[in-house]
Amino acid sequence: MKNFKKIAAFLHLWLGIISGIIITIVSITGCIFVFEEELFNLFHQDIVYVKAAAKPLPLYILEESAQKALPKGEKINLLQVKSDQYAYVFSANKANKDSKSIFYLDQVAYNKDVYINQFTGKVTGVINRKYEFFRLVRMTHQFLLLKRQVGSLIVGASVLMFLIIIITGFIIWLPKKLKNLKQRLTVKWNAKFKRLNWDLHSTFGFYVIPFALIIVITGLVWSFRWWELGIYKSLGTAKRPNLIKEYVQLPGEVKTKEASDIALNTIKRLNQGNFEIILFNYPEEEKVSLMANVQITRSGDAWRGLSYFYFNPNTGKLTDKMLHQDKSLGMKWRNSNLDIHDGGIFGWPTKILAFLAAFIIATLPTTGFLIWLGKKKKKKKLPG
Repeated sequence: MKNFKKIAAFLHLWLGIISGIIITIVSITGCIFVFEEELFNLFHQDIVYVKAAAKPLPLYILEESAQKALPKGEKINLLQVKSDQYAYVFSANKANKDSKSIFYLDQVAYNKDVYINQFTGKVTGVINRKYEFFRLVRMTHQFLLLKRQVGSLIVGASVLMFLIIIITGFIIWLPKKLKNLKQRLTVKWNAKFKRLNWDLHSTFGFYVIPFALIIVITGLVWSFRWWELGIYKSLGTAKRPNLIKEYVQLPGEVKTKEASDIALNTIKRLNQGNFEIILFNYPEEEKVSLMANVQITRSGDAWRGLSYFYFNPNTGKLTDKMLHQDKSLGMKWRNSNLDIHDGGIFGWPTKILAFLAAFIIATLPTTGFLIWLGKKKKKKKLPG
């Protein structure tokens, strides 16, 4: 057992030193990311919220107004619809596929959100998401502001190291005798700095283990495809579902400007008010269906409720659907993974837990480094 603990201590120390800075950055940005939506809405109330009136204007009129608010060549490809108190959001984004840079900002050609009052047609504001604070926080959290292929590998490798650090940390934490258990579970707040720092690292590190494991397991999904597929398979889903669906254009079929309105009204009628967000993905290729993700309020289970609807982009006619209750267990997990990761799965209580867990994790590399530094200085003072 003694040798086993020595190996655990060795891995714990050196993996911590290698990954410590990355884990600190990812954890601090994670603290902010937990409340991204709430903070954004708080600081942008004048553009996010609108006063509800009788009936929204047709989508094609709103889209024309939103498109005029953007520079020429920046094409709208997303629409977000919430309840009547929230402005509609038309988004235009495009990757810079020709960029050879390793930095995130160089990978984005444009990424803008146009907020528009759906009752008056007035543009309430335009947000350049490429440089927006919370977007940069998120891209730092996921990719360290590097291109996806580079940043996700660095973050993913560091998080995998942290997974080993969690396991080895628990092994090191285990007391030799049961009578020492109370000491390991409490922080001696009135102790000298060295002892207090040890307690903060050891005790809080122990309490955060279950939350840290959830954050790590869900977070690695965005770094490694093999990890994501592994969870899919463990839940009985053989492969990652393809959500893009083609449609067959009928002879003589003509595109109508009311297609999006017909699709939106169909979704509202089928869901009967049981939705939080409707997100339209406008097809950029021919023969691809107009897809809408609908986040439902009451899913009937503990998972995040998300249904998919597919429409003929020319006519707005419903062609296919995938309701939340009909999805595989693996797909229900994948749609819920972000909410599990950032604590949004059960609202404010789990958000606060996720924030506190991320904050504690952010302190562990620093407190651990100070413990190692103290031991190193002590060794230097020893004679011989």
